Amino acid sequence: MNVLDTSKHTKDELTEILRKELADNPILYLTGPQGGGKTTLSVGMADENVGAIYEGRARSAQPVIIIRKDITDKMEQEIVERRKLPIFDGDDPIYVDVKMLDKLNYIIEDVFDVMELGEEHLFNEISKLADQIGVKPKQIEIIADEDILVRRRLQRHMDAKDRLEELLKKEKQYGIKSNLLGIQGAKVLDILNREGVGNYDDSQFSRTVKDFDRILPTRDMTIGQCLLKVVEISNEEGKESGFLVMHTDDGEQKIISDLVVGKHENSMIGVTLLEIYVGYRQSRHMYQTYKSNLEGKVEVIHSFTPELQLEVGFKQLANMNLDYISEEDDTGLVSVADKAAADRFGIIVTVVDTDGNIESSEPKRIEELDRIMFEAYQEFKAAQGLNE
Repeated sequence: MNVLDTSKHTKDELTEILRKELADNPILYLTGPQGGGKTTLSVGMADENVGAIYEGRARSAQPVIIIRKDITDKMEQEIVERRKLPIFDGDDPIYVDVKMLDKLNYIIEDVFDVMELGEEHLFNEISKLADQIGVKPKQIEIIADEDILVRRRLQRHMDAKDRLEELLKKEKQYGIKSNLLGIQGAKVLDILNREGVGNYDDSQFSRTVKDFDRILPTRDMTIGQCLLKVVEISNEEGKESGFLVMHTDDGEQKIISDLVVGKHENSMIGVTLLEIYVGYRQSRHMYQTYKSNLEGKVEVIHSFTPELQLEVGFKQLANMNLDYISEEDDTGLVSVADKAAADRFGIIVTVVDTDGNIESSEPKRIEELDRIMFEAYQEFKAAQGLNE
């Protein structure tokens, strides 16, 4: 597999590199961490030689599939399956011819978005399909330095509309086919005609910092101080808040994100926290569906606000499969959804309520965090006494 480091080249250089790759390889399969630049580069390189740009839509780093114009035309003509429909013409069943390009779209949606089998499985399925016309896809890993990845993910909403507008313009100009319905905070308004670009509604999850009410830096804060702040926000504002902790193999605990505060009407902060500050990729392994490139175990610590969760959680439940929904049920503070998310992401999920009570998907964390928060509170009281 080839690797392309986007932190070592200009955007123009990267565009030309990928155009040359497409000239030699009719199907490019771009993988890599969130913030690497897969979607941005695919839009930037799109010209008269590009026939299609497709990507998965699951909440992770979606692979991007770029198909050369001549192969796109061939895939539109190649019939790969005769599918029987559940309707009849008299006594005879009706069949429909399935073309290769339609089959490709089905594979992307079924393998990656519905079954969540992972990017490598998707590549293998696409390779089997393309082999029928003698084409071998090329996989390219798009990477960047970790600090650059985080910075890009924090800022990706700022030019999302411009990138999506550029894609729609090129689709019409060059006849490019695409299944992209949105780019981090921007969405296609008219899906059928592929026209118009707008922002996500307040009730939708953009997977950007726009999902948050505000961001509080944690550079000079301890884990205990962050826990106290989370409890304070819950009590004074009724808003959900949270942050991330990395547990290294040598036992170190380090805060790896800002402390983010959710909105009243859009409070599901868990996955957006993970996507921005960690970045996840779909890679099926036992119960875990998503993985990060970071070494160690990630912990999400977020607040439990009963009134807010009852108002928001049930309303959003039908449209979500990965975000954290903490509702007051028989499982306690850590809901069934929290536990499922811990398995799917391979992380620890810890919840603290307005009284400072703590529950966690990792039971031994409860006593440890109780002690950490108590010590932070004692330090806070001592500091207050000195100031009075």
